[in-house]
Amino acid sequence: MRRIAFTSAVILFALSAAIAQAQESQPASPLTVPTASYAQAYCTGFIAPTISPDLFILGGGDDDFHSVVRQFVQDESVFIAQRGGPGITPGAEYSVIRPAKEMFETMRYQGEGGEIGKLGRPYEDVAQVKVTHINPDGVVAKVTFSCGAIVPGDILVPFQPRVIPDSTISTGFDHFAPLDKSKSHGRIAASRNNFGFFGNQTVVYLTLGEKEGAKPGSRFRIYKVLPRVSTGLLSSKATPPETIGEAVVLSVQARSCVAMVVSSAREISSGDYVDEE
Repeated sequence: MRRIAFTSAVILFALSAAIAQAQESQPASPLTVPTASYAQAYCTGFIAPTISPDLFILGGGDDDFHSVVRQFVQDESVFIAQRGGPGITPGAEYSVIRPAKEMFETMRYQGEGGEIGKLGRPYEDVAQVKVTHINPDGVVAKVTFSCGAIVPGDILVPFQPRVIPDSTISTGFDHFAPLDKSKSHGRIAASRNNFGFFGNQTVVYLTLGEKEGAKPGSRFRIYKVLPRVSTGLLSSKATPPETIGEAVVLSVQARSCVAMVVSSAREISSGDYVDEE
């Protein structure tokens, strides 16, 4: 009886070891995660053709003297004014935006101003509001989400949900893979907050939009094109482009798109180039 029990234990141990070894030998499944959180996705800002300020923030509650320094944040009430356009209905939701005047004051590479100008005008995402009251004296909305404080004069546009795509965490990439000329190529026009150098989890603005087929979830590799190397008095030679990171698109405009850097091998900078994977 003892011999049978011992033999059974040995077989069970061997079987367990074989299963464990088989599991270890199988490649791990790629890890897929949301590219951004809700706050990251809805606070990116964007670059688009000039937006008409037909709807704007007039003021808000708890502001008896209409102070020029009064600001409004989540769960507070604001007043909406309208210069034209379609009527406002109860329950309507709007995104609050404003021109990003300070975002690109410092140019990070030669020609950055012109590159951004071709794409449109930069805007900040400020908040989201929902209309709660409409009466003969005005329109009231509640601030349902805020990236920052609302101020009178901020612009309202109809709220558009943004898809938050999933992305697979890269286990590595070929740093010197040749470029595929048949795919869409562009560059990083700028980064959010106008950083000069940045890495993973940075929001960037790419010079590729709807026309080029960019869409939420599109994945781009980021690469550097280095200056030619001098090989003599009047001669030089090009070097291979170097892949340094990857980015996934969060939202798309007519001429540009917003993307999140999801991997970086070294510092990335505004002006670096991208091509679709």
